[in-house]
Amino acid sequence: MEGLRSRTDDIFSTLIHSYNNLTKSETKVADYILRHKQQVPLQSISGLAAACEVSEATISRFCHSVGCQSFNEFKLAVVHANSSSDAAATDTDLYSTVLPTDSVEQKCRKLCNISTNALHQTLKELDFGRIEEAVEIFSEAGSVYCFGQGNSSIIAEDAWGRFTCVTPKFHYISNANLQYDTARLLGKHDVVLYFSFSGSVRELKEVGKILKQSEAKLVLVTRFPNSPGAELADLVLICGAHEAPHQQGSIAAKISQLFIVDVLFHEYCSRNRITSIYQEPLPLPGNR
Repeated sequence: MEGLRSRTDDIFSTLIHSYNNLTKSETKVADYILRHKQQVPLQSISGLAAACEVSEATISRFCHSVGCQSFNEFKLAVVHANSSSDAAATDTDLYSTVLPTDSVEQKCRKLCNISTNALHQTLKELDFGRIEEAVEIFSEAGSVYCFGQGNSSIIAEDAWGRFTCVTPKFHYISNANLQYDTARLLGKHDVVLYFSFSGSVRELKEVGKILKQSEAKLVLVTRFPNSPGAELADLVLICGAHEAPHQQGSIAAKISQLFIVDVLFHEYCSRNRITSIYQEPLPLPGNR
């Protein structure tokens, strides 16, 4: 775990990567911390335990679970991660929770910085080799089906809309039962591109199990690399946004996934310049 923290140099990234290995009580602590990043360094271990409704012993175990030897070491790691956020050095309050009492300008600045930070975090998490591998899978596929549930279904539909401008092989299905039926019919030339911020939704796990029985591939875009869905995927692409799974409805979470869609789209077009449907405009009459 310590190696992971050193690699990311960001305690929030370590927390996200460790999330699905935490106990139920430790998960409550993680959820609180991801919602109150700026306030955590100001709290005592007893204060944090009370806020999370867990024992002080749980806080100590949580700190060890994310690679810290003590609560003080954890707080220092949080301070470092907060201060390392882009533009946070000039005004850390701009990364705090949007409050009803904030002015319109404060709301705008906070939301802009939160979304911008999600983009930078996604770029930091991206494995460029996996992007190339995903595009290679799409290029060789006969059909690519974009799936998602809830808020992630919106991202899946957007991905389909983006790719369908250049190739007819991409399809979108929103209904979970139709997704199951479609997955059962897929073969070795087919791919499912699944969007799930948490990587833990029941529908994803069901589709993953179905695809394991065929030679069809599952490419997953998620925030949590150690999630149950990630274990079933052939290829996992990690998006940014330091949020707990239940916070997936935020614009920042959507932006981080849409950024990956855009990267995949441009790389696909670059690799498939001949087959991509980029057509020259028809000449006007008399201008032949």
